[in-house]
Amino acid sequence: MTDHHLPRFTPIDTHDTEHPVFYLDTQAPLSDLASSAVVRDLMDSLSTLAPKDISDCDLTRITRGVHLLTREGCEVLEVIQWRVA
Repeated sequence: MTDHHLPRFTPIDTHDTEHPVFYLDTQAPLSDLASSAVVRDLMDSLSTLAPKDISDCDLTRITRGVHLLTREGCEVLEVIQWRVA
């Protein structure tokens, strides 16, 4: 599919709300889209923490944040896929 089949801004479905809050610019440069989809730095930071350093409450919050960032990253990668196809 080419760029003109994608809406310019598409909602990012990462929050349980009735109305989208965050939108993705599907026409942004591919390099910008690719760099925004990366959660590697966050994952690298988390991997250095020892389990004894994280409380259950903190682990739940971290897991939720990683989940949301991963969903956002997947949506960005989907746009990249459509654009390069």
